[in-house]
Amino acid sequence: MVYRSAHLAHLNTEGAHPLESIRLRTLITLQSRLEVRHLGKPKPEFLESGVRWEHIPIGDTWFREEGFYKIETKPGDEHLVILTEFLSDWQNFFRILADRNVYPLLFHCSAGRDRTGVGAALLLELLGVSRDRIVTDFLVSNETFPNIPLGERQLTPIFGMIDENGGIEGFMHEVLGLDPSDLEAIRADLLEPAE
Repeated sequence: MVYRSAHLAHLNTEGAHPLESIRLRTLITLQSRLEVRHLGKPKPEFLESGVRWEHIPIGDTWFREEGFYKIETKPGDEHLVILTEFLSDWQNFFRILADRNVYPLLFHCSAGRDRTGVGAALLLELLGVSRDRIVTDFLVSNETFPNIPLGERQLTPIFGMIDENGGIEGFMHEVLGLDPSDLEAIRADLLEPAE
């Protein structure tokens, strides 16, 4: 129901439609406006069959024509600021996930590991996945980017912020401003009843 990816602008569309088998209904791009301008929008073939495209430009203030603006943060908090600097964007992201008609859904940034990794970690936490499994999922990106590996401690400040707000329910309500009905809708669509 939910897929994550790197940017799709260069995905080969020769022959069979590469996303056809998942019957995609929604595509969420987390790239900045500058990245979309330089790397490209989703190819028209992805959207021809009525796929909804949502652009949530997380990191927009960091990407500039003259280069990447390095935000001042203490070491280890690089992924936390992806969350804290763009709270309204993350609110939009989860409100889209709460829409009952968006699945199957794919979300992506440029590399599919930092902004997308934070989004995946928050979603998995909301769905009750153990933190060990969340970290394992986060670190899968190291197979693609072995020269700039992610570390498991990069999610620690995010987990700390969640815990400081009474867990994921409190975090989603107090920090992101989501309603309990939003969380219930996401869980209803993405969780299966226990057997």
